[in-house]
Amino acid sequence: MTLNRDIAKRARCIQLESGDTIPFQQARLTAARELGALPVHTMAPAERIPLRVEYTGESEAAAQSAINDDTHWLGLDHCSDDQRAFRALLALALFNGNVYTGPTARWGYAVVASYDPVMSPRRDQLVMVAERAPENVATRLLATEGADSRGVPGLRHEVSYTCHGRLSLCLRHLPTGALLTITGDPAACQRGNKRSRVPLHGYLTVDHDLTAHERRALAAVPPMSGDATTLLGGLVSRYNLVDRRGRWATSLSWDPLERPGVERRKEPEVIQHGAVRRLWGSGDSWTFRWTGYPEPRDLALALTHREAGIRGTGFTRHGDAYRVALGTATLDLCDGKG
Repeated sequence: MTLNRDIAKRARCIQLESGDTIPFQQARLTAARELGALPVHTMAPAERIPLRVEYTGESEAAAQSAINDDTHWLGLDHCSDDQRAFRALLALALFNGNVYTGPTARWGYAVVASYDPVMSPRRDQLVMVAERAPENVATRLLATEGADSRGVPGLRHEVSYTCHGRLSLCLRHLPTGALLTITGDPAACQRGNKRSRVPLHGYLTVDHDLTAHERRALAAVPPMSGDATTLLGGLVSRYNLVDRRGRWATSLSWDPLERPGVERRKEPEVIQHGAVRRLWGSGDSWTFRWTGYPEPRDLALALTHREAGIRGTGFTRHGDAYRVALGTATLDLCDGKG
């Protein structure tokens, strides 16, 4: 039975329960809310803000900064081309790690999962709320000079400031021009003071051009189609998403829903050595294989969800693996090291 039929069936039940006092369209909207299928594109921005908060865990102030009259849907994927390209590249850092599985695994960013950051995607920047230690998260990302640099190639410290007594660090990605803000302020306020361009622990700033090592690292990244860029960027936007109806969650370090059946993913090997993640591919075809959290089904549901997913996506199941498709691009989600 399709979701539309489920909504219609539930709407008729709501009407019946009300003694036919509730009009069908009103009953259908209530049913859609119950089933996680609200027509987001028809909702006013003020209505979409609290809905987005239910999924992302952002503060209402942060979500309000991300949604305006021009924002598409919940704003998780509505961004500039530069931002989309940067997020796809960042995905190769976030979702590769523990064992050497490709050039981007050396960027050393997968460990950021332990900080449980909250992503707040905007049209012209990606805001990452890391209340516990924003500076620690930033230092996991920023590149240093020399061939042993483990940061994301081309990412630079641009400015730091404090707001509401919390530190925020603005990082600029030179190849794309995209902005990444890492903040300890849940409101992600950008009206800070005490601005500074002092390098952090010797990390590179926007005054430093790309190094030869960084150019080689970027050249080792496979080509990526437009649809694949959207899919991989969508992984970053949904880094720590939780279904408001409690059916799925995408956290990489634990299960926010604390489902007994999901606890099996914290296997002894994962506890002792950490999760293994490998995201790789080329052109239209990409594969993400991992141990630990989340379940492949959860991530497939998040990417294709009626309210919080990427518009135009769908998934098919092949045994224990899930294939998410967008246009001509596919992303296979698989359990295990491979």
